[in-house]
Amino acid sequence: MDRGLGQRTRRSPLLTLYVGGLPPDTDSDVLHAMFSEFGELRSARVVMRPSTNMCRGFGYVEFCEATAAIVAKMALDGREFGGGRLRVASAT
Repeated sequence: MDRGLGQRTRRSPLLTLYVGGLPPDTDSDVLHAMFSEFGELRSARVVMRPSTNMCRGFGYVEFCEATAAIVAKMALDGREFGGGRLRVASAT
């Protein structure tokens, strides 16, 4: 079955991580640098508040390999960052 153009494809939760607990001054480059030490990334995106152009406190990181995502999750979940603690979980 052809799914056609324009439909959103779901990312694999094994490859994509939700990252919460980010401070307002975090940007996508910081997120990329933090997670890329665990493996090659397809993307790293911080969700920004349009009115202030500051981080809303969370973002998403997509790895090329599931193993790297699992290792990053284990290493960074609960780690102190920017005065708080990161929450890293598989995206659903």
